[in-house]
Amino acid sequence: MLFLLSFIGAKANDGVFYASGNQLIPITETDISVRKEVLTINRVGDHLEVTVYYEFFNPGKPKDLLVGFEAPAPYPAYEEDMQLFPEQPHMRNFKVVFNGDKLSYEVAHIEDNFYDTDAKAPRKYYANGKIKGLTRKQCFDAMSGEFADVYPYYFVYHFNSHFREGLNIIQHTYDFDLSSSVEEEFRFDYILTAANRWANNGIDDFTLEINMGERESFMVLPTFFKSAKDWTINGKGRVTMETEWGLAGENGSPYFHIQDGSITFKKKNFHPDGELNINKRLALMYMYSSWEEGDNGQPVVDLMKFQYNHVNPNYFEDTNISGFTAEQKRIMKNLPFAYRGHVFKDAGLKQFFESTNWYMPDPNYKDSMDSLTPDEKKWVQFWSK
Repeated sequence: MLFLLSFIGAKANDGVFYASGNQLIPITETDISVRKEVLTINRVGDHLEVTVYYEFFNPGKPKDLLVGFEAPAPYPAYEEDMQLFPEQPHMRNFKVVFNGDKLSYEVAHIEDNFYDTDAKAPRKYYANGKIKGLTRKQCFDAMSGEFADVYPYYFVYHFNSHFREGLNIIQHTYDFDLSSSVEEEFRFDYILTAANRWANNGIDDFTLEINMGERESFMVLPTFFKSAKDWTINGKGRVTMETEWGLAGENGSPYFHIQDGSITFKKKNFHPDGELNINKRLALMYMYSSWEEGDNGQPVVDLMKFQYNHVNPNYFEDTNISGFTAEQKRIMKNLPFAYRGHVFKDAGLKQFFESTNWYMPDPNYKDSMDSLTPDEKKWVQFWSK
């Protein structure tokens, strides 16, 4: 019997999509059910740490099962990445602890057209209790001509496990690099509907916690939940509904603006009917790409209202900003302090920041240059000229 934990790769022009997440999927198993799942997604710099805690219940006799984890190749695929064969070059620290024991694993390579329309049909690369992989030469020979940057195979991390009678606990962790594109600063996808393939057609007790870091804005598409009220903000943050960028959802999608903390979704008897998608639209960087020297600064300033933006002095350091008025420069200069909740007494600054999606006044915040990051200090100095 084959269990599958899959990555689904997203592809787009002018983008780099390393990997996405999935969960354990039974292909032929119908007895074992998912009692509990706790999915934790934690951003650390430019990558995510994903931790999944499962409680499975096996009502029958002990079983020896093969468990597999599929990860797509990066797109575009660079030659230096492929030198890490057989590992997926942008996924690290792959670990599985099954009932307290850390399991060893092997890596195979299979063609990327193995999906079958029958969800319970055995994968084509799995036969007679073994995974039949391709050789390094077979994989690299396919990377030629106009498809030289496309690695047309999937990585399969697989390991043997012994499901005992009753409760079984699996803890699964991995890191992978955040995806990005010309429209998105970052994106993460995780397949939730696979849970419906287990014996209980879902998860009895499901918890999802997302921590994307301090002073960060991000969207969660309303695919498996109905409204922003289904989420709890842990810490300091707020949520707005956005539709202006052509985002999914008839009434918009919740856009979370977290100054410090995380968000949590909990559901009993969870039968997901959609997948998890977390993303952040490009704002300042996107605007800067179409903004020319000497242009009026108002479009850039207005874009600051939409979400937290990572201030980078390099965007404007070598640019003629004569189109910015003195008031616009004051707004830009004060962004890092506003992000932290500085209470403004100046009427103009107060009015502007209170009109943003993300501003949350904090009377306890004592503004000082020492509270800022190195980039933010340079930013303030630049706009103070």
